[in-house]
Amino acid sequence: MRFQALAKLLNYAYNHGVGIVLFEDLEKIKRRKYTKNKIANRKITQFPKRKLLKHAVVRALKYGFKVYLVNPSHTSKVRERIGEELGLDKHTASACILAVKAPQPEVFKMLNT
Repeated sequence: MRFQALAKLLNYAYNHGVGIVLFEDLEKIKRRKYTKNKIANRKITQFPKRKLLKHAVVRALKYGFKVYLVNPSHTSKVRERIGEELGLDKHTASACILAVKAPQPEVFKMLNT
């Protein structure tokens, strides 16, 4: 279901003239710590983040998008302040922050030239 949702999203972006796609660089994210809850631990270990990212990048390149992997560090702290000030939910505020960080060459690495 996740892959289908991702395919629909990229198809929507392609049909609406998007040229650049940003993804968080999951190699920069620390490994999740385990909790005392067995169910939560199972869900954490079984969620294929890196596999999903790899699929997203390959699919985006097939559509001809420029793909950037953005370092997600400090976005959650800034997101809280901006989200409160502008009245945005956490996902929208985080997307805005990533879009602002993208033009800075030292913040992202480009996958295709």
